[in-house]
Amino acid sequence: MMLAAVASVAFAATAFAWDFSASGSSTASFNSTSTKASKDATNTVASGGVSSSGSSLSLASGHTDGAKSVSMSYVLDWDGNLDETITVSGSDTVGAWTASGSVSYNLDTVGCYANDNATATSSAAVSCGTTGDAQAGEDTTAVTVTDGTMTITLGDASHLSSQNVSSGSAAAGAVSFDSADDDASVGAFVGGFSGVSLGYAISDTMSATVAYQKSTGTDDACGAGEAYDSEGASYGTTATGLGFNGTFGIIALGVTICNATTADVGSASASPASNSTATSTMGLGVAIDLGDIDPFISFGTYSGVGSVSKQGAAYAGNEVGLTYALGADTIVLYIGSVAEIATASGGTAGEAITKSGMELGYNTTVGPASLQVGYGTQTHAQTGGATDGYSMSDIEVAMTYSF
Repeated sequence: MMLAAVASVAFAATAFAWDFSASGSSTASFNSTSTKASKDATNTVASGGVSSSGSSLSLASGHTDGAKSVSMSYVLDWDGNLDETITVSGSDTVGAWTASGSVSYNLDTVGCYANDNATATSSAAVSCGTTGDAQAGEDTTAVTVTDGTMTITLGDASHLSSQNVSSGSAAAGAVSFDSADDDASVGAFVGGFSGVSLGYAISDTMSATVAYQKSTGTDDACGAGEAYDSEGASYGTTATGLGFNGTFGIIALGVTICNATTADVGSASASPASNSTATSTMGLGVAIDLGDIDPFISFGTYSGVGSVSKQGAAYAGNEVGLTYALGADTIVLYIGSVAEIATASGGTAGEAITKSGMELGYNTTVGPASLQVGYGTQTHAQTGGATDGYSMSDIEVAMTYSF
């Protein structure tokens, strides 16, 4: 009913010079995967087959009146639960300055729905959501103003870039930071956070950004880092970051650095000796334009430790590869490696787990549809670890049509 209502409003709005569009995509794929859980596992498990998905069903409408523009979108998508999102964004220019902002709400509600792929008598015939599926509060957003040279963003936004410039294939093989939680690309371990940033265009080929975080949470240091010292509700996070991007001939270079600390800001007994976590991260991305061949390098580090517990974690990773243009087609080569070390309470460091991955892909088109063919592998090494000797290989063919 909501979808029909939004569509009716959008169609009616065209009479008042609002443009309307609808879009979506269909993907069908075949994959064959072989997995060995560890070096001690006796069996290699085969899995895969044909699968399909429809994604990003979207209705959009926009209106422009002189220097002012407003757009609205309604999107249905699935990422483990059904997301039903309405977003309205706008921008306006007065003199040399342009301001922009947006508001977005996820309309997911807790409830149950029929599972079309299950029998009526099976326990899986009905699936039920949880309270975590629904938006729990007011939308957080940011206001941005720019004159083309200087850009100021205040609020909840992705103020800093991870600087990851890697490309991958349709197959599974790429590694990541904190794969059990954030599953972040190799680079600076950053994300969206509540703060302020100032971006400045130094020249046509160079720009710099400084950012300052001041938030009431303790699980989003620089937008991604965690608290390791059992900080309570009275704690908050402060961070400072710097980003630089520049193009020097055929080389595009990006660097991001961010440091954060937690502190007890609401307790009368707060002292310098109270629990706190310090994190630091750095990301580097290098892309080289050699015409048809475009090599890339992504590198990143992260470390975090609690001042009292000495508990924490550290990541270091690198990715190298290239894209090779064959007319309208593309070949992608990716090689990556990540090392993760967890430090237990008291400061005892565990054995590092090293994850290495490789992907080789070929991208082409079949008429208006895109076709991706990829081969990927991943291995894990950790002395004494349960997954030491883990290996996986994956072949995937995916065809996508966007409409």
